[in-house]
Amino acid sequence: MSKIDTGVQQSGRSAASQAGFSLLEMIFVVAILTIVMAAVFSGVNTAIQRSQAEQVKVDLVQEGREFIDEFERDLHQAGYPNCHMIQANVSGTNYTCPADLVTTADTNEAESSSVAVGIAYLSNTKVIFEGDVDGNGTVDSVQYALVDSAGNDPPTGTCPCYIKRSQIAKLNAISPLSQTPQWTQELQNVVNSGSPTSGAYGNGLSIAGSSFGQTNTAYYAAVTSFKDYPVFQAYDQNGNIIALNPALDITTSANANILNCAPSSTTCLKTIRISINLLGDATTGVDMQTNVRPVITLMGDARLVNNVGNNY
Repeated sequence: MSKIDTGVQQSGRSAASQAGFSLLEMIFVVAILTIVMAAVFSGVNTAIQRSQAEQVKVDLVQEGREFIDEFERDLHQAGYPNCHMIQANVSGTNYTCPADLVTTADTNEAESSSVAVGIAYLSNTKVIFEGDVDGNGTVDSVQYALVDSAGNDPPTGTCPCYIKRSQIAKLNAISPLSQTPQWTQELQNVVNSGSPTSGAYGNGLSIAGSSFGQTNTAYYAAVTSFKDYPVFQAYDQNGNIIALNPALDITTSANANILNCAPSSTTCLKTIRISINLLGDATTGVDMQTNVRPVITLMGDARLVNNVGNNY
């Protein structure tokens, strides 16, 4: 009898040892797997968002850097070939250097398609200069101008603005300031547009638009340098900043001395700095984690090498 009972007990234990997971155990396992998978997917999603945000910044840097590099290359040729290299006469009067629009003889020289006057106009939002920027023997008239979202030049409305570039062969007998530009390039989503007064940055245009219901102006107002920093700045031979408000041009003797470094000038232009704050695109450039459009800052300095005159 005892042997039969033992066999029954052993059979019961064998059946119990072969049973599957209980419902409670399955619930626990599923819950744990759900938590683990949620953490994994959250990490993957964060990584994708950060990757997209960084790619936006990389694209902004590449686009802005190419534009600034071209600006620097152009300005390195400003003033070449200058009046020292072109010994022509106008009604028996030798050309003087540097060329400007002050006297009749200087005006004839400045309007000659063989002479590059160098920097003809300079403000915090616009640069006009002449030089053989392609190295093909032809003097070019080149302009860079900051334009607001409505196309106003100078900008008076709202940003994001854009910087446009024009390059044409200089036309003879036409003032450097009257050469008709042909705009063929532009850098978009520029948000800084300031014009310093009394040495202080300011006067930048508001940043229009919104991201996820928050206005750009409200968000970026906390960091005013995004909009108040000037696009173009000028420095003299001693590294001191040259005021560009109001703008300088070659229609007056004082301005011409500064822009083209006449020997009589104690303060002459030697370096132009371009500073650009680029805002991510409103559709494809929003950071999915912060819900704002990233801003990247780029700067470039162009040293002027052909703007030294004599016999003024």
